[in-house]
Amino acid sequence: MNKKEAISFYKQHIKKIKAYRLVLSTTLFDRRTIAPKDGNAYRNEMLPIVQGEVYQLQTDPKYIETVLYLAELDLGEVMNREISLAKKSLENTLKFTKEEMMEFSMTEMMANDAWLKAKKNNDYGTFEPGLVKLIELRKKQAQKRDPKKNAYDIFLDDFQEGMDRKKYDHFFSLVKKELLPLIKKINRKQDLIDDSFLYKYYPVELQAKFSKDILDYINFSSDWGYLGETEHPFTNGLCRNDIRITTHYYDHNIAAAIYSVIHEAGHGFYGHQVDPKFDDYMFLSHASSGMHESQSRFLENYIGRRRSFFKLLYGKLQEYFPENLENVSLDQFIAAVNVSKCTLIRTAADELTYPIHIMIRYELEKDIFAGKADLSKLDELWDEKYQKYLGIHADNVSEGILQDIHWSNASFGYFPTYALGSAIGAQLMHKMQEDIDVDAILEKGQFKKITDYLKKNVQCYGNLYDFEEVLMRSTGENFNPQYYIDYLKNKYSAIYKIK
Repeated sequence: MNKKEAISFYKQHIKKIKAYRLVLSTTLFDRRTIAPKDGNAYRNEMLPIVQGEVYQLQTDPKYIETVLYLAELDLGEVMNREISLAKKSLENTLKFTKEEMMEFSMTEMMANDAWLKAKKNNDYGTFEPGLVKLIELRKKQAQKRDPKKNAYDIFLDDFQEGMDRKKYDHFFSLVKKELLPLIKKINRKQDLIDDSFLYKYYPVELQAKFSKDILDYINFSSDWGYLGETEHPFTNGLCRNDIRITTHYYDHNIAAAIYSVIHEAGHGFYGHQVDPKFDDYMFLSHASSGMHESQSRFLENYIGRRRSFFKLLYGKLQEYFPENLENVSLDQFIAAVNVSKCTLIRTAADELTYPIHIMIRYELEKDIFAGKADLSKLDELWDEKYQKYLGIHADNVSEGILQDIHWSNASFGYFPTYALGSAIGAQLMHKMQEDIDVDAILEKGQFKKITDYLKKNVQCYGNLYDFEEVLMRSTGENFNPQYYIDYLKNKYSAIYKIK
């Protein structure tokens, strides 16, 4: 085997793997959106078989030989990174048998079905057995992958390369120290801003029309993007030019869908704006979770909650809902969507309390994989954390431990990337405002200048670099969470007139 032959084989082989993954991704997207629920049992039986075929390709002896051979060569920056990630993935895959991978796939889908039913019926008992089984399977997987390493550190690194408990502990200790005192002060000023009009009746069909207006305004094109509905919003990038985003509409919460659409569009732009030269690679075209969340949280909050963002949109929103909004000014609307209050639902949380929601999940997951959490009382432990940090308690489990989909997908270690991404976004926003007049651009409806900036400085790199390197290239600094802390303290101290 020579270098040219090895590279040619590698590219042809990963094309086959990507083809199977396209089938899986498309089916799984349908499963969570438009597919009839009664067909889940059949899909649960068939999809692990497809996953087994992917495993066969991933462990093909010639593929293994090729990756190991190429890993010893200097192939240039792009191919070196691709093969480095391929080798890391291969080493992980080889720790498991085909049967183990198929069993896990089946268990995950069944747990997801149970979660959906449990959430709708407000019945944690329906989901608990599946959740416990997934936790135990994850623990066994971590033991096989690296018996000397903490299981949770393995999962944290999976979702954001280079991150571990030590780094997140430092980050969340800063969040806890700096933000909790401010949250307590603001809790005593809840009558300062009226946001009650956000929770009047808003017909879902009209919300859906306004969601399309938002996407038109930000140039999220139907030529490469699609908006669907689901129980828990998510984005699925099947390829650079097939980006599927979803939202969930609540008829008594107009802000929820607005900001989930903007959030998921942030993910969508990232997937679409990765450099096309990475299309033929398997690992470079998909960025890490922390970087992805930096872009979704960036559009949702640093852009989407600005007055300038809604200057050209708000009139349209008033046209759809005149009875609710005709006497509500733009300034009143912006004040309302920036209210801070301790609430139960993470996805609807304001910017200030949001990292506390993430910290709660991080602490729970850390205890779970350290063997410190009683798995028979996870719903109670969840409520205890909310009472401790936010002073609130869920009256039903659908608003407590069942509110998020992530644990039903065994995505332990993902939650911290939301807070990390928010902090990365603050640093990026600081630099963007030095480089361009953000508010002037938004007021003129020139949103493409925003997405072009993000493409040039962040999104084009895909997974070529880790987030620290991307930040160095885009901001000239290493990751500095103080930007995030200062942003939140300055913003909410001003809103609530706190010195």
